[in-house]
This record gives sequence, structure tokens and C-alpha cells, in this order.
Amino acid sequence: MNIIWGLLGKNKGDNSQIEVLCRALGQSLEVEPIFKTLTCQKRFVAPNIMRGANLSILSKDDKAKLKPEWPDVLIGSGRKSVGVARWVQKQSRGRTRLVWIGRPKAPLRWFDLVITTPQYGLPKAENVFQLPLPMVPNLPAVCEPADWAGLPQPWIGVLVGGANFPLIMDDVAIEQLADYVSAAQKKYGGTCLISTSPRTGVQAAGKLQSGVPDNRVFYHWSKDASGQGENPHQAILSCADRFIVTGDSVTMMAEACNKGKPVGIFALQRSVLWPRWGAKSGPLAWLVKQGVLAPPRDVSAIHEALSKSGVAEVLSKHKAGDMARETRYEGEHLLSEIIDRIQVNLK
Repeated sequence: MNIIWGLLGKNKGDNSQIEVLCRALGQSLEVEPIFKTLTCQKRFVAPNIMRGANLSILSKDDKAKLKPEWPDVLIGSGRKSVGVARWVQKQSRGRTRLVWIGRPKAPLRWFDLVITTPQYGLPKAENVFQLPLPMVPNLPAVCEPADWAGLPQPWIGVLVGGANFPLIMDDVAIEQLADYVSAAQKKYGGTCLISTSPRTGVQAAGKLQSGVPDNRVFYHWSKDASGQGENPHQAILSCADRFIVTGDSVTMMAEACNKGKPVGIFALQRSVLWPRWGAKSGPLAWLVKQGVLAPPRDVSAIHEALSKSGVAEVLSKHKAGDMARETRYEGEHLLSEIIDRIQVNLK
């Protein structure tokens, strides 16, 4: 019987992808995956090419969680836990297959499979599988709240993130987003269902609310949301007929695109202080493959990939209300391809 481990950390988005992949692989192999939640005890960790296969970043309690039987497949993500995964592989005498999500910032040859997305800019390699979007769980449909009954349709779901350096969400961006939401409501009619998020901020949310059409439901995210009812994020995903999503959150984009409805991406401007370079070929690609360099994260690469494939439309002044594309994102098919790749490595 195959044993599957998922190494979880503090990043919710990475943990979600690990859980999705572990559960899908476990279902295919008819086993229950085992999840190990580990916390890095060090603020600064040396580059992976300078670290060995060891548990030096873990506390005594976390080290105790790692014991036989060793896994056949270990699925992890991020940079800091690479040494932990290699230590587990060493204990298994090389039997454990390492599957990494995102960018490991380590020599790619250390892994049996690296599952990445366009914003990380990894070069092509036999063991690199690039997804257009991160893996997100297929959550059950949520019934619409009672106070939505009778709202004019269609419903336009607006999922709002916020500034996330190097992406900027200033007053100009808020005004532009409000204009795009208004243009969509004018074009399609119906009601806008708008939900902010932790990084939106009170001021930005207030400015957006004052700029969007009156025919809307507006949810202000806050730590204490008493008086507003339950966060409607999942209900919006379940019930909206089309979406506008701010382009800072790859998870929100993935959630919306997985619904098979028209999606418009509102791309935030990037700070001029943030470098942009790729490593698809040449000497830079070789250095990235060796774990010496890592291209800066560029979320606009996801926008471009989604627009090119027809899965979503990047909104602009000339396409303020356009969300006409309805090419379904084949997330489940791509997940099946990944499962097949992993199972081939197990043979």
C-alpha cells in the first residue's frame, strides 16, 4: 500500500493546493493521505543549494512528527521545507518521490515533479508541469442568502483583493475598478454582488462602495463582521452568473475560473521598484534550474495566459464591461494528468 505525506506550513494557499493534490492522489490509489503540519523556527534560512538534507529549521516537537513508515510520495511547497523533504527521502533510502508545488528555489533535479504556475517563471524541464492556475478545491454549492431573493438578475460577482507589493491599489485603481463594475452592470443589467477581503482595507472598500452602482450588495470584510451576516464569498462563487476579480489573488482567480462562467480580471499596476525578468531560456534558465536564481514573481503572467487561452478577459478602458469569454477552465482534467504523472513515477 502506498503512503502519501503532505507537508503543510503557514501559507493557506499552498496548504490548500497540497491538500487538493494529496486527496486526489489518495483517491486514485485508494489510500488516506497523511498531513504533517510543520513550522519553521528560523526567520532567516540559507539558500537550499547551501543547505543539506536536515531538520534544522524544525522544533523538537515537529521533528518528532517525522518517523517511519516513510512515504512513497511526499508533497510539499515553498523554499524552507525543501531540506526537510530531502531528509525524509534520505531516510527512505531514496524511495520517497518528491512532488513540489510552486517554486522550490532549489535545483529542479532534486524533485520527481514540480507543479508550477506562470507567475513563477520557471523554465521548461521534463519534471516541470505548468498549470495556468493553482489547484483549488471543488467546494459544494452554497445556497443564496435569503436577503438576495428577488434581486434583479443576472448577478455579477465582484471579488476584491487589495494591495500586495509589488501590486498597487491606490485611489486611481479604486476609481477605475468602480468604473469597470459600473460598465458591466450597465451592459448586463442585474445586481452586483461585491465582497472585499482582508487586504482591501477600510478606506479602499469605502471608496469603492461610493463609486459602484446602487443596485448592489456590498460586503465589507472585517475581523469582526457582526451585523453583516455570514461572509458571502462562497455564495457569490456559487450563484453569480459572471465575475470581476482583482488580479492580485491567484486563488480568487482560480476559484472564479473554475466555475465555467465569464470572468473579467482587473489587473493592478505593479511598482516600478519591482524588477521583471524571465528565465525561459539561455544562461538564466540554466541558473534557475540549478537553484542559483529565482525570477521575481509576476502575476501578470497568469493574466496573459488566461486571456490567451480564452478562460478570462483582462479588463481595460476599451473592454470595461467585456466578460464574454466562456471557455471552461479544465482544472479537473489537468489534475488528472498530474496524478497520472505521479503514478508513473511510483512504478
